[in-house]
Amino acid sequence: MRVKKMQDAGGKFRGARFQWMDGVKGFAVLWIALYHCLMAYGYGKIPWPITLGSFGEFLASGPQGSTLAKLLHAAEGILAAIIQRGPQAVGVFILFSGFGLTFSLVKRGSSKPPWTTWYNRRLTRLFPVYWVAHLIFLVSPFTVIHGNIDYRFLLSFLGDRVLPIDKLFFYLVPAWWYMGLLIELYIFYPLLFTLMERMGWLKYLLLCIVLSTASRFILNDILKANGYYEMGGFFVCRLWEFAAGMALGKLLAEKPEWTLQRLLSWQWLVAGIIIYLLGGYCNRPDFLYFFSDGLITMGLAAMLIHLAYLFERIPGLGKALAKTGVYSYSIYLMHQPYVIYVGRMIRYASLGVFLAIACALTLFIALGSIAMEYGVNRAVDRISTWLRREDKNGLCLSKKS
Repeated sequence: MRVKKMQDAGGKFRGARFQWMDGVKGFAVLWIALYHCLMAYGYGKIPWPITLGSFGEFLASGPQGSTLAKLLHAAEGILAAIIQRGPQAVGVFILFSGFGLTFSLVKRGSSKPPWTTWYNRRLTRLFPVYWVAHLIFLVSPFTVIHGNIDYRFLLSFLGDRVLPIDKLFFYLVPAWWYMGLLIELYIFYPLLFTLMERMGWLKYLLLCIVLSTASRFILNDILKANGYYEMGGFFVCRLWEFAAGMALGKLLAEKPEWTLQRLLSWQWLVAGIIIYLLGGYCNRPDFLYFFSDGLITMGLAAMLIHLAYLFERIPGLGKALAKTGVYSYSIYLMHQPYVIYVGRMIRYASLGVFLAIACALTLFIALGSIAMEYGVNRAVDRISTWLRREDKNGLCLSKKS
């Protein structure tokens, strides 16, 4: 693929965003929302998960009439099997969190802001939307929340999703465990970034892979700790995925042409598929299990990048998918209580009807979440501008006096 095409794909390198990169996050968040809806609808009703071994069982449970009806049922099963792998998309979010933070910093070069300013920007984007989501679920009907409104609500509101982990990790909205992981990664990000700058991206990535697999082994096999720590309660267990995103962000910021030529090549797509299958093979009850999440995430990210790049060429659809990715944070925060409620309500429906309703519901939730996050961020920006203006006015008055 020639450099000119790479420049078109990358938004002319000078651009602050890569639309198809946002499209990957759009794919990921929609996939997760559909998974939670399917879980509420189909757990115990359809094979879980649908695999090559259980697909025959699924086909046997379908219509015995025309060939067309059987083909439609098979297509529904394949789509359901894909949706059932939705939790794998969380790893892609972790990877692209590392990518987004690192790409923006490396692109700034010597003009990097001080870490205090960096923390302020991150927290003002992270917490206000998170707080509003808490308040919405206090009063919203048609939701399924986990646990009573008690002291844990305040702890969750303040960002604690880890201690005590057995009471908070899945409290209120189970998907919010990811918030605790994000906070941990943000706290240690300056150290991680400095370490990568000194070691180089390859040595740093290899070190993080070793740390992740070792920490998961120690927690799981030696300490017999709560599995929530391995899932994301202890950030080092997911450092492989985050560090892979950091490495990608550094490469794409420093060597965009070289990186894009490889990232969007068919060879990299094939490598991604192989890595993904290898990760699936490692998901077994022995030591290989500790490599599974990292390999699946890297392989899946490579495949979704190609898919999002293809969708970008479809007029309107690529932009819509990228927009979803830009606001994926609020969609992730808001979707689960509603899709579980609706998924349970329509358990009587056929799988085809369910899929149609789930897609429409996910679109509706996405639009509402985008509006919410946009409004909250606008309000935060206005308050910040007003506070800075007041500080300047106060400084000017003190100088005059």
